[in-house]
Amino acid sequence: MLNPSTHFTPIRMAAYVRNEVEMEVIVRNEGSEERWVECDVSIPEAVSLAPDRSLSKGRMRIGIALPREKISKKIKIYGGASSYPDTYAIRITIYGYGKDGTIAERYDLKSELRCERGGQD
Repeated sequence: MLNPSTHFTPIRMAAYVRNEVEMEVIVRNEGSEERWVECDVSIPEAVSLAPDRSLSKGRMRIGIALPREKISKKIKIYGGASSYPDTYAIRITIYGYGKDGTIAERYDLKSELRCERGGQD
Protein backbone atom coordinates (compact mmCIF):
# COMPACT_ATOMS: atom_id res chain seq x y z
CA MET A 1 0.00 0.00 0.00
CA LEU A 2 1.38 3.38 -1.00
CA ASN A 3 1.00 6.38 1.31
CA PRO A 4 1.52 9.67 -0.63
CA SER A 5 1.91 13.20 0.77
CA THR A 6 3.18 16.62 -0.37
CA HIS A 7 5.25 19.46 1.08
CA PHE A 8 5.87 22.99 -0.25
CA THR A 9 9.07 25.04 0.13
CA PRO A 10 8.47 27.92 0.79
CA ILE A 11 4.99 27.25 2.17
CA ARG A 12 3.34 30.02 0.13
CA MET A 13 3.74 31.80 -3.20
CA ALA A 14 3.84 35.59 -3.71
CA ALA A 15 1.12 37.01 -5.95
CA TYR A 16 1.69 39.07 -9.12
CA VAL A 17 5.51 38.65 -9.20
CA ARG A 18 7.87 36.10 -10.74
CA ASN A 19 8.66 33.52 -8.11
CA GLU A 20 8.59 29.79 -7.57
CA VAL A 21 7.89 27.15 -4.97
CA GLU A 22 9.08 23.57 -4.82
CA MET A 23 6.50 20.88 -4.25
CA GLU A 24 7.91 17.62 -2.94
CA VAL A 25 5.86 14.48 -3.54
CA ILE A 26 6.69 11.86 -0.90
CA VAL A 27 5.55 8.26 -1.28
CA ARG A 28 5.91 5.68 1.48
CA ASN A 29 5.57 2.06 0.42
CA GLU A 30 3.85 0.34 3.35
CA GLY A 31 3.25 -2.81 1.35
CA SER A 32 5.35 -5.92 0.89
CA GLU A 33 6.08 -5.55 -2.85
CA GLU A 34 8.15 -2.96 -4.68
CA ARG A 35 6.35 -0.42 -6.87
CA TRP A 36 7.43 1.79 -9.76
CA VAL A 37 5.79 5.13 -8.93
CA GLU A 38 4.70 7.92 -11.28
CA CYS A 39 2.26 10.77 -10.83
CA ASP A 40 0.20 13.15 -12.94
CA VAL A 41 0.14 16.76 -11.72
CA SER A 42 -2.60 19.23 -12.62
CA ILE A 43 -2.47 22.87 -11.49
CA PRO A 44 -4.64 25.97 -12.14
CA GLU A 45 -3.92 28.16 -15.19
CA ALA A 46 -2.79 31.07 -12.95
CA VAL A 47 0.47 29.24 -12.16
CA SER A 48 2.71 27.06 -14.34
CA LEU A 49 4.94 23.99 -14.31
CA ALA A 50 7.32 25.77 -16.73
CA PRO A 51 9.20 29.04 -16.06
CA ASP A 52 8.76 30.52 -19.54
CA ARG A 53 5.27 29.46 -20.67
CA SER A 54 1.91 28.29 -19.41
CA LEU A 55 1.90 24.58 -18.53
CA SER A 56 -0.84 23.23 -16.29
CA LYS A 57 -0.41 19.45 -16.64
CA GLY A 58 2.62 17.23 -16.29
CA ARG A 59 3.85 13.76 -15.40
CA MET A 60 6.59 13.02 -12.90
CA ARG A 61 8.48 9.75 -12.61
CA ILE A 62 9.27 9.31 -8.93
CA GLY A 63 11.10 5.96 -9.04
CA ILE A 64 11.09 2.54 -7.43
CA ALA A 65 9.64 2.36 -3.92
CA LEU A 66 10.97 -0.66 -2.10
CA PRO A 67 8.88 -2.28 0.66
CA ARG A 68 8.89 -0.29 3.93
CA GLU A 69 10.82 2.59 2.36
CA LYS A 70 9.96 6.08 1.12
CA ILE A 71 10.97 7.95 -1.99
CA SER A 72 10.39 11.53 -3.04
CA LYS A 73 10.76 13.88 -5.98
CA LYS A 74 10.52 17.66 -6.27
CA ILE A 75 8.82 19.73 -8.93
CA LYS A 76 8.78 23.51 -9.29
CA ILE A 77 5.63 25.59 -9.62
CA TYR A 78 6.12 29.04 -11.10
CA GLY A 79 4.11 32.19 -10.48
CA GLY A 80 4.07 35.46 -12.36
CA ALA A 81 1.86 38.40 -13.26
CA SER A 82 -1.18 36.10 -13.58
CA SER A 83 -0.80 34.52 -10.14
CA TYR A 84 -3.44 36.26 -8.04
CA PRO A 85 -3.99 35.85 -4.27
CA ASP A 86 -5.93 32.63 -3.68
CA THR A 87 -5.59 29.05 -2.50
CA TYR A 88 -4.74 26.91 -5.52
CA ALA A 89 -5.83 23.28 -5.66
CA ILE A 90 -3.03 21.04 -6.92
CA ARG A 91 -4.40 17.69 -8.08
CA ILE A 92 -2.05 14.72 -8.07
CA THR A 93 -2.79 11.18 -9.24
CA ILE A 94 -0.24 8.63 -7.98
CA TYR A 95 0.25 5.39 -9.92
CA GLY A 96 2.02 2.38 -8.43
CA TYR A 97 3.04 -0.18 -11.04
CA GLY A 98 3.63 -3.82 -10.15
CA LYS A 99 6.27 -6.22 -11.50
CA ASP A 100 4.10 -7.05 -14.52
CA GLY A 101 3.92 -3.38 -15.57
CA THR A 102 0.23 -2.88 -14.83
CA ILE A 103 -1.19 -0.31 -12.44
CA ALA A 104 -1.47 -2.10 -9.09
CA GLU A 105 -2.42 0.98 -7.05
CA ARG A 106 -3.84 4.41 -7.79
CA TYR A 107 -4.38 7.33 -5.41
CA ASP A 108 -5.91 10.75 -6.01
CA LEU A 109 -4.42 13.46 -3.83
CA LYS A 110 -5.35 17.13 -3.51
CA SER A 111 -2.87 19.59 -2.09
CA GLU A 112 -3.41 23.32 -1.52
CA LEU A 113 -0.88 26.03 -2.36
CA ARG A 114 -1.47 29.46 -0.84
CA CYS A 115 -0.70 32.49 -2.95
CA GLU A 116 -0.67 35.83 -1.08
CA ARG A 117 0.23 39.45 -1.71
CA GLY A 118 3.78 40.38 -0.73
CA GLY A 119 4.37 41.62 2.80
CA GLN A 120 1.88 39.26 4.45
CA ASP A 121 2.98 36.55 6.88
